[in-house]
Amino acid sequence: MSGKFVKSFFLFALMFLSAICVAAQGNCDLTNKNLLGVNLKMSNAQVKTVLGKALKIKNNRKGEYIFFQNYIEKPAPPRLTGVRAVYLRFYDGALYQIEIFYENRNNSQTIADFVNLQSSYFGLSTSEWQTKNNVARAVCGEISLAADVILNPHIELTDETILAKVEEIRNKDNKE
Repeated sequence: MSGKFVKSFFLFALMFLSAICVAAQGNCDLTNKNLLGVNLKMSNAQVKTVLGKALKIKNNRKGEYIFFQNYIEKPAPPRLTGVRAVYLRFYDGALYQIEIFYENRNNSQTIADFVNLQSSYFGLSTSEWQTKNNVARAVCGEISLAADVILNPHIELTDETILAKVEEIRNKDNKE
């Protein structure tokens, strides 16, 4: 009888330690992360406050609004040093996607190098990323992070719930 108790206790302890280890590794949280100091779900006014005169965003409407700015012919302002292009996507006045293309300062940068850099910035484990066709993606709840170095280093932070709503509206509009 005591041998069964020891085995049961050992199995319980092993399961408990395994659960603790898995919970410790599962810290995938992108909720309050930012790019260029801008967080998802910020209002148009909040984004303007953070970025100041670096970007001239003129979004005052309902529905979807996409802001795009590139720095191909002229250099980016000091606040955006190293940025080649920026997309900010809003829905009903709230930011749901931040997409940034950076200058390619290091031609030998691999997707693995870029993912390591982004993992350290966002506080993610490299195991949180799934790479397919040279595009790495980490999904943490309703927020996703995608990265690639296909043309230039590129990062995209997205609220997947809002993106799904926007895509549904786009599909509905295309059918009409």
